[in-house]
Amino acid sequence: MSEQQKPLTELDEADVVAYLTEHPEFFKNHPDLFSQMVVTQDNQGAVSLVERQLQILREKVSIQEKEASRLIATAKQNEHIYKAFINLYMSLLECPNSKQMIYLLRAILLEQIQLDGLKLVLFIASSDEHAANLVEPRSLYQDVLQQRLARDDYYFGRLKKQEMDLFFKEEQAIKSVALIRLGGQKDMGILAFGSIDELHFQGDMDTLFLAPMVKLINRLLLDFSIEEQPAETV
Repeated sequence: MSEQQKPLTELDEADVVAYLTEHPEFFKNHPDLFSQMVVTQDNQGAVSLVERQLQILREKVSIQEKEASRLIATAKQNEHIYKAFINLYMSLLECPNSKQMIYLLRAILLEQIQLDGLKLVLFIASSDEHAANLVEPRSLYQDVLQQRLARDDYYFGRLKKQEMDLFFKEEQAIKSVALIRLGGQKDMGILAFGSIDELHFQGDMDTLFLAPMVKLINRLLLDFSIEEQPAETV
């Protein structure tokens, strides 16, 4: 007997597993033995090995079908969002004033994409009457600018209550937000939109759809403004 071989009485489960792994044709060569094997399950009692394999296969197929359905749903949602942003961008190209711009943002972001809140705050004076009503002191948002938007023009995620109160009323029950610093170094303002779903906006989100829209909004705000200096109140 080889030193590596064990007497049959000393074989354990690991030896059996190793042997069957190395000889996958074993049950093919012994079909009678295969059909006699049973697997005990707590909820079903003893079932044949074939039945158990079929059950495992059905479970795998079910998991794959659910994953495929999830991927299809995500793809459809992304397509819907993409079309909505394209529609918004094309509409903004013909936007005559800030009132129409706000209307378009609300119509697309709140109605078509089904977000739950939107606010545009401006730090620049404007000759556009509606835009002038959106101007607030930059100092009110200093903490948000320094803590959320200092390194990037985009912030996705949750806010502290005092930060959230700057953008949304408590009854709106906004849980996660997207904050966009408009104008870059020009500091023209902040565009905020939010969702009641606390996981809707997360830190690793892509800005692919947002970037062209933001660039166009920056250009429109410059057209509406009468000066590029921050508007502060004493």
